[in-house]
Amino acid sequence: MEETKGNIIGKAPPVPVKEIFSRFWPYTKNYRKWIFVGLIFIALQPMALAGTVWLLQIFIDNVLDARNLSPLYWIVLLYFGFSLAAGIFSFSGTFTTNWAGQKFILALRKHLYEHLQSLSLHFFEGRKLGDIIARLTSDIASIERLIVTGATSALSYVFQLLVFIGMLFFMEWKLALTSMIVVPLFYIITRYFSVRMKMASRERSRRMGAINSLTEESFSNISLMQAFNQEENESKKFHNQNLAAFTAKMYKVRLKSTFTPVVSLIETMGTLIVMIFGAFLLMQGEVTIGILVAFLTLLRRLYSPVRGLSRLLNTIYSASASAERVIEFMEQKPAVSSDSSIKIEKDEPGIIFENVSFAYPHKKNNVLSNISFIVDSGETVALVGASGVGKSTILKMLLRFYEPTEGKIYLNNYAVDEVDLQSLRERISVVFQEALIFDGSVRENISYGKPDATDEEIINAAKKAEAHEFIEKMSEGYDTNVGQKGRNLSGGQQQRLAIARAIIKDTSVLILDEPADGLDGSTEKRVMKDLMRDTATLIITHNLKTAREADKILYIYEGEINEIGTHDELMALNGNYKKLYNDQQGEDSHEDVMIPRLAVK
Repeated sequence: MEETKGNIIGKAPPVPVKEIFSRFWPYTKNYRKWIFVGLIFIALQPMALAGTVWLLQIFIDNVLDARNLSPLYWIVLLYFGFSLAAGIFSFSGTFTTNWAGQKFILALRKHLYEHLQSLSLHFFEGRKLGDIIARLTSDIASIERLIVTGATSALSYVFQLLVFIGMLFFMEWKLALTSMIVVPLFYIITRYFSVRMKMASRERSRRMGAINSLTEESFSNISLMQAFNQEENESKKFHNQNLAAFTAKMYKVRLKSTFTPVVSLIETMGTLIVMIFGAFLLMQGEVTIGILVAFLTLLRRLYSPVRGLSRLLNTIYSASASAERVIEFMEQKPAVSSDSSIKIEKDEPGIIFENVSFAYPHKKNNVLSNISFIVDSGETVALVGASGVGKSTILKMLLRFYEPTEGKIYLNNYAVDEVDLQSLRERISVVFQEALIFDGSVRENISYGKPDATDEEIINAAKKAEAHEFIEKMSEGYDTNVGQKGRNLSGGQQQRLAIARAIIKDTSVLILDEPADGLDGSTEKRVMKDLMRDTATLIITHNLKTAREADKILYIYEGEINEIGTHDELMALNGNYKKLYNDQQGEDSHEDVMIPRLAVK
């Protein structure tokens, strides 16, 4: 709790409200005319309300005090008309501006989503998913309350103040001046609470993002949690984050709960001052009873927009905390540029790495150093080595998830950093180490890289990946929903769908990152044979049984190509590859011996 409190009252990042408006107001471009229409209705409403107060004065002075019923009929009709008009203006203004506000949310959310898609893999590897979701959803909704709803509400309150203050001075300028005595108190109190409200809101948003991340992570790995009996520990983590969010929220509630009665007290002080001075003027004959009652009624109406502005300032500061979080994402620049208009048109499959080195941002040591190799059309090259030596980084650089720090990479004789990014990725089919399956049908998952694929193409790809048989047995065949992250499928089934997805794309360059995970040996051989036909294929694997089928093997050691050749050539070298191969053979033999022993037991 101490940590939370310290974060709440810490210094806010200096992002002025003016800058926030200049950043987000352009997203209202297509809906501004509706905002202005709404403002017209909003401006008319206080005029209608002022009309009802004016009629109240006439009713008291000309009907009750004069004991004359003749004006009553038209006073009643006008009062009803003004009230009806005020209701219509209120509905029209509120509906129109809220419609524009929701359109603003759609536009900003779409822009941020597309911007996030353009960012490098490194950005997402350093972020929690729940925090990203919070900024895309609740933070953007909060910004709308500042940019559209907040701005129109502020103008509404200003219109009301101008009309009501003008009416007060028209009725009795001495009373009007007296009522202004408490205005500085409103400003001081509002300023004091608003700054603290902003800091509390920022901390609340941060804590809710952490809760979203923890929840997503926990239930995405529910089987792991239950298998290792970690429910209690995960529950403690969730409780701690929830408690931190509760503390932040209660700090904000405490501010609001204190603010409201303080403002009401100032209003009461202003009303009492006017009542005392008004009674004195009444005794002096300078005002009528109708003017005094109407003035006090209008004064109570005047305090409503004053209260609204006070609350709105708190809302503005709360929303600005969300705006700062969204701006932080919007100011992230893609690490990989996609400005080129050059398309890869020649279909001469091949991969070339030429003296390529790579280091992660803000890290001194290279992950890869001076990597050079060629994969020709119809050739299969395998990258092998211990975990963490940079094999998968080679894949990421070819797809331009990362840029090399030195050297050049070519695809189909085009330098990958000089061509259109979409054109580059259209020429590559990839099967990742983790079978990435999304919530949707089997058909949608297979055709993900080729949305216009025919049913025949989808079925043929599934057959080549040896997925057709199990798909046909599913309740709705190719239309069966596989669940979030493919939870309704086994690991092997997920892998086969991922392979079918690569097959249907039918490109001349193929990248396989641990493609055999989840497949048995015989299935792997059949599937890989179909998959690698007539392509330049790069395989990243730790399984040397898969690697030995390649035309060429590159052994990566400490970020460099340590050995290169066919399986037989590398075995003849008696180097690191042979040692790794023998180690794996020994492990396989050990397993073969242990399995029957365990069966006997």
